Amino acid sequence: MDGGWKSAAALPFAGVRCITTAMFRLVSTCAAFALLLAATAGQPAHAADGAAVVAPLSGPYAPVGRALDESVRAVLGDDVPALDDGCDAQMAESAARDVIEAGDALVIGLPCIDAFDAAMPALADAGVPVIAVDVRAADITTAPRGATRWPVFRSGPAAHTEFAVLAGHLARAWREASFAIIDDGTLYGRQLAENVRLLLADAALEPVFVDTYRPLLESQAALVRRLQRSGASHVLIGGEARDAAIIAADAARIGYRLAIAGGSILVAPPADGRLPDGTITVAVPADIDPARIAAQVAQAALAADMPVIDALRTLTFQTDIGPLAFGDDGEPDARFFRIHTFRNGRPEPLTPDMDG
Repeated sequence: MDGGWKSAAALPFAGVRCITTAMFRLVSTCAAFALLLAATAGQPAHAADGAAVVAPLSGPYAPVGRALDESVRAVLGDDVPALDDGCDAQMAESAARDVIEAGDALVIGLPCIDAFDAAMPALADAGVPVIAVDVRAADITTAPRGATRWPVFRSGPAAHTEFAVLAGHLARAWREASFAIIDDGTLYGRQLAENVRLLLADAALEPVFVDTYRPLLESQAALVRRLQRSGASHVLIGGEARDAAIIAADAARIGYRLAIAGGSILVAPPADGRLPDGTITVAVPADIDPARIAAQVAQAALAADMPVIDALRTLTFQTDIGPLAFGDDGEPDARFFRIHTFRNGRPEPLTPDMDG
């Protein structure tokens, strides 16, 4: 997801599995300086009364929560309270009660979907809006059974955006190619493969081969032979980096030149294997930090001369990625995803690709 690669333990957002089916891939944060609204431009960062961070500060996903908290504090100051949801439903419910009792005006965080789902009913009932950081579930504003709409505003991309950005690029880059689409049978893999396939079909592009493979094998030689017999010179892989690296290595071993593309899950630690130069993926660049952007939005919304939730619904905010406003569904209109290609084992953003 970035031009500078880090280990999984150090990568904060974009891909933790309890957020999406690819949650354990964590993204590096940035230290880019924020642009603030005209009313606060040039002023030093300071605590914004009424904001609270709720994130996993303990347990296996603590690196996610700590990075999120640090990014928020870099904008809002050190007085912002941080509550631990542990990526756990019960802990999240308790944190939500604490936020409500403290009278905080909004919450930043809740990156884990189980914690998010557990905390939101109480927060919504109390009228506390949430700027959800990098939660990629399809619809995070609709309560279970669709009874009400939750006051949630997404800081980061939704999963469907990943598929659209990748398909848009491949529709141009692979227009003259014979391509295959394969997936590993997981929810994420199937969704990526099927959604991209349908979007490519809308562009009058059809694969020459479609298949589901068994993941986590030491060799994918049989799959590679099927791909070769199909005549495919390019393949979209709905699966993890380890399998993609094995497929690439098995193809190279028999002299089969195979161009590879895949989703954000391809950005992975070196232990998962080296992807060949030219491999295409879609990712949030290293210099885009959704938590920092959430804090910039929160700072301006809290300073606005109107209720916080009205500010979130109506204002346009100046952020590290430029102007950002939320639609009626709480989705941001800003671009987060970019197409990347691998060079020397590292994903680098294509420039000036702005499809995300």
